[in-house]
Amino acid sequence: MNAIKVLLDEHELLLQAIDTTKQIQAIEDNKQYHVIMNDVILFFRNFSEMYHHPKEEEMFYPLLFKYAANINPDFLHEIYDNHEDFKSLMADIENAYILYDYKSLREMIDRYLTYLEEHIVKENKLITYVAGKLLEEEDLTSMYESFKELDNKYGGKSEIIENFYKINLQLA
Repeated sequence: MNAIKVLLDEHELLLQAIDTTKQIQAIEDNKQYHVIMNDVILFFRNFSEMYHHPKEEEMFYPLLFKYAANINPDFLHEIYDNHEDFKSLMADIENAYILYDYKSLREMIDRYLTYLEEHIVKENKLITYVAGKLLEEEDLTSMYESFKELDNKYGGKSEIIENFYKINLQLA
């Protein structure tokens, strides 16, 4: 396995989560919606903020900035800053959830899903470009080892993913 594949696989998981959450958005019964959204919120917050975004922020993006002459720096800053926007929006989502404000919760979830999906599409283009054109094998190896260390630091990544897949079973 390599670092680029890890990022792309995690993006694929997030895209699956986006699709699942779009289905959940169609649930009209607020009580059922509330129960399922607890798990959805936990997944996006924990997976993104503990495992995925740190890989990009602490390991991948620094390498990109190293090669910034070949990449539009404004684009890099925008993608980097998106993560803070996601954290802020997730905090608002959690507040709406706690307050049982379903109208706001549904609107913010829709916004979060749209932004995250757009962000992933941009990152995937950047990742595949960078992997093919700029990064050297030693960069990729070092990054992969750092990714493994991060995942091991917190543990529980597989449980977060398994718990998310259980949400799909609730929709069946």
